Amino acid sequence: MDLTNSEIQLIKAFKKGDTAAFKSLFERYHKRLYSFLFRLLKSKEDAEEIVQETFLKIWETRESYWEEYPFESLLFRIARNTSLNYVRKKVNRKVFEDHLNFFTEGSESPADQYILFQETQSIIDTILNGLPPKQKEVFLLQKVEGLSRQEIAERLGISVITVDHQLFKANKQVKEEFKKFHLLMINIFLL
Repeated sequence: MDLTNSEIQLIKAFKKGDTAAFKSLFERYHKRLYSFLFRLLKSKEDAEEIVQETFLKIWETRESYWEEYPFESLLFRIARNTSLNYVRKKVNRKVFEDHLNFFTEGSESPADQYILFQETQSIIDTILNGLPPKQKEVFLLQKVEGLSRQEIAERLGISVITVDHQLFKANKQVKEEFKKFHLLMINIFLL
């Protein structure tokens, strides 16, 4: 049995929930996937986390996998998308923390910091609740859940073009609203 046939047999068993087959696939691809992600992310911890998350996604969607599709291609595509979403979340978190740090630098009190955090959260909620429902849903799926545009389209049963359009409009409105609140916060803290 050549490699292609053995892999197809492993995948068929894996699709049925065979954990031994899944373990074999993991062992077969783990090192290559880790190397790929390490070159991409430049972090051992991040690369290992994405490897684990990628294999978890593969396991959770195993029943819908088509045996004739190259497993390696699917694995690396999911890993690449997962790593891009991971980096996007890290960047968004860093931007948020930087904004929060700007406002908390002048305050030493944990109570003041807590109030500021609550106010910031309230502002974010207000901005998000001002979005039309479909825009809000698409925006949250990307920014909070970290889904790719394709994953959002599949989950909502819409085209990627519609996802892009909704994200464009949501991002524009969120940025405009955040600028208004940002100026308000600066004025409050400078009083």
